[in-house]
Amino acid sequence: MSKEEMYEMEREALNDPFLQDAIDGYKLQQGVDSNQLSILQQRLARKIAAKAEDKKQRFYSWHRLTIAMAAAVLFLVACSLIMFKYITNHKTEKNTEVILMDQNMKVQSNILDNANAVPVGGWEKFNEELNSELRDINATGRFQVYFNLKDGKPQDIQISPANNQEFVQVLSSFIEQKIRWTGEKGGIVIDVQE
Repeated sequence: MSKEEMYEMEREALNDPFLQDAIDGYKLQQGVDSNQLSILQQRLARKIAAKAEDKKQRFYSWHRLTIAMAAAVLFLVACSLIMFKYITNHKTEKNTEVILMDQNMKVQSNILDNANAVPVGGWEKFNEELNSELRDINATGRFQVYFNLKDGKPQDIQISPANNQEFVQVLSSFIEQKIRWTGEKGGIVIDVQE
């Protein structure tokens, strides 16, 4: 330091008590040992390096892992909701038609004397299903139905009188496709009322 700088510093120290204390403390110090200073610097450098290494090891700290787990759970919930919405919107609905029957049946059937064919479910079930099948057809009277059976399936179905083609077609389709039979020869008298 030059003489002018030293003079100026002492002048300022008269006005600033902190500066004066610093100058007095420096005068009491017998000088700074450079070896001790370099040891302190080495310790400081090791501490800084250790903190940096510790920071690298704790990169996946519990804070980050907690946030990652919460994000993963939210992602899974969102994907599940979207999938459930997509799946439920694309399901086809199944409708079942329920037919309410009147107490009095429109159709009654009886077996003819020379026939041995019997419906698998019995005559009561046959009458219920036949009544349901013919409920919308406008036909009245007594009809006779003849058929032969082969492996439980009717063949050569003959219906008399055959004056109502819609009735004949529905009845023959019903007897042939919807009912299983036992026996060899079928003969039925069907009474249709209004």
